[in-house]
Amino acid sequence: MDPEVLVIMIMLCLYEIVDKCDQQWTIHLKGANDLIRLRRKQQMALSQSTTPSDPVTTFAEQFFAFQDVMGRTACAKEVLFGTDYWKPDERNIDLWMGCSPEMVSILAKITDMSRTRRQHTSDTDKASFSLRAASLERQLENLVQEVGEGDDEILSLVADAKRLAAMLYLHCSLYGAGPTTPLVKSYVRQILRVVSDLLDRKSLVNVTWPVFVAAVELDPSDDELFPESEIKSGSGRAIVLHSLATMADSTISNIARTRAVITKLWQTRDSDLINGTALQSQCNDWEWHVVPISNAMSLA
Repeated sequence: MDPEVLVIMIMLCLYEIVDKCDQQWTIHLKGANDLIRLRRKQQMALSQSTTPSDPVTTFAEQFFAFQDVMGRTACAKEVLFGTDYWKPDERNIDLWMGCSPEMVSILAKITDMSRTRRQHTSDTDKASFSLRAASLERQLENLVQEVGEGDDEILSLVADAKRLAAMLYLHCSLYGAGPTTPLVKSYVRQILRVVSDLLDRKSLVNVTWPVFVAAVELDPSDDELFPESEIKSGSGRAIVLHSLATMADSTISNIARTRAVITKLWQTRDSDLINGTALQSQCNDWEWHVVPISNAMSLA
C-alpha cells in the first residue's frame, strides 16, 4: 500500500477534527483502520512481517491508533486499534504523543475493561476484574517514562501529567470514584499543578487529555484547589479555562469542542448539586456524566 494514501487520510482526519470535531473525523479513522488491517493481512499471506518497513507508514499507524485510544477514553466506545499497536515495554517518551507507548498500551486496556465492567455479575468475575484493575494500577504507579537524549524537562512534565490523568481515569472508570473521592481530588490537584507549571513556562502542548480528565472530575462544591499557593488562581475551573484558551492558539485540535463538553458537564454537576440528583445505581460517575456527551471527541 502506498504510504501517501495514509498521509492523505491523516490530513482529512485533521481537517475534520479542526473543523467541527464530529462523527466525520471518525469515518476517516475507520477507513484508515480498514486499510491498515488489509495491509497486515496481505503481509501475513506473504509470510512477511506486519511491522511497517517505512517510517511514514509507521507514523501513520501510530497516529490513528493514538487518536483512537485517547478519544475512546471519553466515550467508552469499542477500540478500533488493538493493543498490538503498542509495545508494552517501550518506555521512551514519544515526542508527538507526549508519553510512552507503554502508557498508551495500559490506557487501551483500561478502556477495554471499562466497557465490560457492568457485565461482571458473578463473584468470580468481579474478583477477576478487581485483580486485573489492580494490576493495571500497579503498572501505572511504577511506570517509568524515559526522556530521550537532548529532550528537556517539559516533555517529562507532559508525560507525568498524562500518567496522573491515566491514574485518575482508572479510578473513575473502573473503581467508580468521583469528584468528591479524596483520591480523585488529589489527582486533580496534581494534574492542574503540572498544567499551571507548563502555563508559566509558556509550553502548554500535548496536554488536552490530562486537562480534560481533570476538568470533568472537578468537585463543584470545592473548586478552590490551591487557596494558599503560589499559583495565580486557586480555582480549578479558572486554571482549566485559562489552559484551554492558551491551547486554542497552539494546538492542532478542536479546543472549542473540548471546552463545550467540559462546560456542559460543569453545568450538569452544578444542577445536580443544587437539586440533589443522585447517580443511577448501575452507573459510575464517568459513565453517567462523561460518556453520554463525549462521543467523537479528539483528545490526542
